[in-house]
Amino acid sequence: MTYQISEDKSAITYGNQIRHWTVVASIAISLLYIILSDVEDVTAQYGVTTNEEFLNDFIGLTNKSGALTNSYHQEIGKWENNQYSNTTIMMITNGTVAQINNLIDETNNLQIPEIFKDGISLYTKSLEAERDSYKQFGDFIKTGNPQLNETSTDLLSDSLKYEIEAFKAIQTSQ
Repeated sequence: MTYQISEDKSAITYGNQIRHWTVVASIAISLLYIILSDVEDVTAQYGVTTNEEFLNDFIGLTNKSGALTNSYHQEIGKWENNQYSNTTIMMITNGTVAQINNLIDETNNLQIPEIFKDGISLYTKSLEAERDSYKQFGDFIKTGNPQLNETSTDLLSDSLKYEIEAFKAIQTSQ
């Protein structure tokens, strides 16, 4: 993402990066659905085991996370179109960071079967990188320091990589 702050710091613009990240997030969510969709069939046919219970809880968690990510990026789109001030997007960013912290706590509180621990560790790293990305973005908005924006972009990219690795690890564990 490349953001530029005008001299008066009131107009911040960036290219199609929000649309790009929305598409990437949608692809990641679709990938999760495809990878884990067989779990629902197994659960319906044979009853729920500990692994299936865990996977159902995990799917619910990833659905919440995906919805939060999409919602936040829609809010950034409004900010990009000057519908929100920097102060408003900072409040939204801080709220989103708090919600991601709650998702991290929820992930850490899952009863994780041993075979899924590596995947969940990667998923937690994904959430942490996303949270840290948004924090850096907030700091960028406050200061106008372009390095913070670059760090934010790198962290968001790392988040997606960890998420994909997590989904693969969980699929391999099934």
